[in-house]
Amino acid sequence: LLARNSHIYRNGTSLYLNGERWTASGANVYWLGLDENVEPPPGEPYYAPFKASYPTKGRTTEIMRTLVTMGAKLIRSQTLGVSVGNPLSLMPMKGVVNTDAFEAIDWAVFQARQHGLRIIAPLVDNFDYYHGGKFTFLRWHGYNISGSASPLPPDTMKFYTDDAIISTFKDYIDILMTHVNPYTGLSYADDPTIIGYETGNELNGIVWGDKDVPVKWIVEICTLIKALGLKKLCIDGTYGVNKTHFVIEEVDIFSDHFYPLNNTLLESDIAAVEGADRVYIAGELGWTAEATAKRGDSLKSFYEVIERRQGLERPVVAGSLIWSLFGRNVPDCETYVPHNDGFTMHY
Repeated sequence: LLARNSHIYRNGTSLYLNGERWTASGANVYWLGLDENVEPPPGEPYYAPFKASYPTKGRTTEIMRTLVTMGAKLIRSQTLGVSVGNPLSLMPMKGVVNTDAFEAIDWAVFQARQHGLRIIAPLVDNFDYYHGGKFTFLRWHGYNISGSASPLPPDTMKFYTDDAIISTFKDYIDILMTHVNPYTGLSYADDPTIIGYETGNELNGIVWGDKDVPVKWIVEICTLIKALGLKKLCIDGTYGVNKTHFVIEEVDIFSDHFYPLNNTLLESDIAAVEGADRVYIAGELGWTAEATAKRGDSLKSFYEVIERRQGLERPVVAGSLIWSLFGRNVPDCETYVPHNDGFTMHY
């Protein structure tokens, strides 16, 4: 109970819980707040154009038990933070709040808390997926841009620079973080279960891999996160480590995603972040044998880099999160939920 009610905090290049160093390995479970993989029974909420539905409570509870069995400590879940632009979203339209969307999020946070797990959640997505993202905010403000546009127009950067868009995004963050979960009696801002929020998922500018996310914008979003949740960590959601962001004191954690696994990149990321006296997390891993054998380093060797660092006085790397974990289609306990991106883990 003491651990459950205690916040994870950062001191230099390490994370701590009650004075003990805390490691952050686990899994991405992106569907906890809103799913795209299961068509629910007739009469249940379902938005067919995006195949969006709320996961059953049984699915969420089962995946928490699975994570505990696997030895996980941390969950990263996009849809516990990103939920905009469709009728089942937390914010289906600009300024409109769908309180029904909180139920799945509330239950997931509650179950994570009950199972001794922690959460990080991105607040916006770089892409135009079913749960929404930066293009949703752009369209709300008159920039008719699709995430599938190639090349992306210069106005895509307005997400980071247009004061009206930033204001709407900050309003969304405020609505999310100040919501009081009826299962816990705590706001998301105050609940230690959510150790921090990520400014976004795989954020870039106009060109893929450019890491062009303005310092001013990150400062503004991290400042808001920490103003609402005084003990929350802020994770830079840029896709990859952008060294120009090291000047941002409000950022606690930098991260990168690995498709394929790349030990050289991992080690250079860690060295760079150590110089900035911050923490690093490998936020997504393409873990499958097929993916690593064809193009990248082995999962075993990748983990050995992390484990070796965690034995040092300044570990820097707090852990890693596989992409991505699915369970059974509860209440159907015979069938696993399928997902066809090539990186699905069933355990």
